[in-house]
Amino acid sequence: MPLSRLKVLPEEYLFRVHEASLKILWETGVVFESDEAAQVFKAHGAKVDGHLVRIPAAIVEESLAMCPKQFRWWGVDESHSVTLGGNQDRTAISPNMGPVYIQDLDRGRRRGTLEDFANLIKLCEDSDVVNVVGAILVEPGDVAVRDRHLMMTYMLLKHTVKPLIGIIRTQEEEHQVFDMLEIAIGRKDYLLDHPVIGVSVNPLSPLRFGTEPIDAMLAYARRRQPVFILPCILAGTTGPVSLLGTAVLQNTEMLAGAVFLQMINPGTPVVLSPASSVTNMRKATYITGSPEGHLINIAGLQMVLDFYSLPSRTMAGLTDSKTVDCQAGYETMQNIMLSMLSGVHLVNEALGVLDSIMTTSYEKFVIDEELLSRVLRMMKGIEVSEEALAVDVIQQVSHGGNYLVHPSTFSRFRDFWRPGVSHWDSHDDWVHEGAEDVVIRANRQFKTRLASAPESVIPLEVDTEIKRYLKSVLHDTSID
Repeated sequence: MPLSRLKVLPEEYLFRVHEASLKILWETGVVFESDEAAQVFKAHGAKVDGHLVRIPAAIVEESLAMCPKQFRWWGVDESHSVTLGGNQDRTAISPNMGPVYIQDLDRGRRRGTLEDFANLIKLCEDSDVVNVVGAILVEPGDVAVRDRHLMMTYMLLKHTVKPLIGIIRTQEEEHQVFDMLEIAIGRKDYLLDHPVIGVSVNPLSPLRFGTEPIDAMLAYARRRQPVFILPCILAGTTGPVSLLGTAVLQNTEMLAGAVFLQMINPGTPVVLSPASSVTNMRKATYITGSPEGHLINIAGLQMVLDFYSLPSRTMAGLTDSKTVDCQAGYETMQNIMLSMLSGVHLVNEALGVLDSIMTTSYEKFVIDEELLSRVLRMMKGIEVSEEALAVDVIQQVSHGGNYLVHPSTFSRFRDFWRPGVSHWDSHDDWVHEGAEDVVIRANRQFKTRLASAPESVIPLEVDTEIKRYLKSVLHDTSID
């Protein structure tokens, strides 16, 4: 029996949040910094003044009705596809979006490279908990900015067959990514009827969408690929100081993005993705470890799940700690549990994140896999059945007996959850094995997994064809 969902808003407030969002969309409007976007809105009946768009309630309702309640997210290998939305049977897991630095015990904190980016993909591909791979696991700082989308896409195609997440680029550059995907899959126009790669777009809160996010939305929606509308509002700076007020602003921006996507191409999968937090008012900076930030997002998820019945995503494994210490552990577990027990369909920022999403740690990646696995097990709850009551077993063992050698124990003991990196044996055993901290064990584990990872998961002839395409479009990076 699954655990009950976490909720923070009374049911009657869901309608009030929706009505407040409709009021803001029509009376205040949202700025879309794009002439092309303005034309799209104007052609569909919104009130447009320059880049300021006011959206009537009727258009919002019509657009929401066009959004898929659930969609199949195809892997490059179709056997790794996942279904997102509705009553999916397990929270889907994806890695990080945006860290600049990489960190491990051997080399410390440093700028990420393409090799680090590829290593993290390999760990995701090998992971039992990760379902979707991509975005910016770490920024490859050794690749020219204008070539990064190409080399990052190549690394994705080379090292994973799971569903993918891309990055925000210009429309022309997004089309290059789509070209590479169709080469790898082997079918022209495959993306038009197969969601394969998603992208996250962030409003420039409050109530504004910038040029690059709009370009990505136009490109992805025209191929009917999933788009995550991801407001990252800070209560007290870019949003109201009240948690509910920031939840209203967040909901308004998510609706604006959803409407735009359906205007571009009705039926485009949209994933509403609350991702806000509160401000560190001592420094006016972004923080991720506060429980209040996740309260905002749980309110947002209630709107997505209970009021709109649409696919949802939020951030999970976040911490403001700068190293893999006790703070990293309790903030990460707090955030994972608050996010996943809210019923969200997909989580990101879930694997190795440190320092308010500035750094990815190899060791924390492995530790976070275990934390996610723990919560996934909790969410299953306990079996409820006549057999599980175990009355006959209790009576057979009777007074003062022992269940260890009972046949029911032999048949089921392997069902118990086991840790991936934690040490559960005695203190003497721990000392005998080297008295290692969990971070040391995680360090050894990630290196062992990388050493055994395949060099490539795509056939040689496909790799050759992708490289041929890359040579025609790369600017500053050579490829062998």
